[in-house]
Amino acid sequence: MKEEERLPFSVVVASDSYRKLINNTLGDPNVARAFIADISAVVANNPALKECEPSTIITAGLVAASLKLPLAGNLGLAYLVPYKDKKTGVMKAQFQVGWKGLVQLSQRSSQFERLGSRVVHKGEYKGQDEFGDDLFNFSHDYDNEEVIGYYAYFKLTNGFVKTLYMTKEQCEKHAFKYSSSYKYDKNKTTLWSTEFDFMCQKTVLKLLLNRYAPLSIDMQTAIKADQAVINEDGSYDYVDNERASYSKTNVYNSISDAETSTVILEDNEIN
Repeated sequence: MKEEERLPFSVVVASDSYRKLINNTLGDPNVARAFIADISAVVANNPALKECEPSTIITAGLVAASLKLPLAGNLGLAYLVPYKDKKTGVMKAQFQVGWKGLVQLSQRSSQFERLGSRVVHKGEYKGQDEFGDDLFNFSHDYDNEEVIGYYAYFKLTNGFVKTLYMTKEQCEKHAFKYSSSYKYDKNKTTLWSTEFDFMCQKTVLKLLLNRYAPLSIDMQTAIKADQAVINEDGSYDYVDNERASYSKTNVYNSISDAETSTVILEDNEIN
């Protein structure tokens, strides 16, 4: 591995061993060639990724490819995020799904009539109804007001509707609890520091979908792999939070139906 790390990523990813892995995973030589070109461009444009263990970049990229979520940052669908493993001191790449990626995966299932998340400005929150559901009066008149919270919603084609609201303070506590890099981010360089509203919208949507929505296999994979380092054996290491690591086999065996997957994911509090 040390010899590989001294080489440019574009050289490492084109090696026989990784070409074989990529071809076997994607199944189509043309798709594999496009993947190598795309992921090499992503790494070339991010100096921190160049310092990451190449295998973690490739495996995270393959998860994104399997979900058909491009890694182009301007699309906001999925990302490769550099992270220094505090236990080993080694730089590794995490897979992260964007909130737009969650929306796209949900749309593909054809079970959602409406789906989304948004910020809530001061003046828009109106309390709760008799059932404990949050009430809002969304208006562009409040666009310049302070952001006080984050709201996610969906409506299924069968008519089922569910929403989730988190205050800004609740999101902050969530980030501090489940992201050690944010908790100790003195230089303000993590996504939670630089894109706080974006991360909060993703968090509230992800929690809502996980708790109440029917989850396709792709959605289960995206939620489980989110913010994980993907090992070559398919197991996940959550190096930035308190969740346990899961093997690929255990993941697919344990989320055989929507009800079970909700219990398992809530036990580990996705973030």
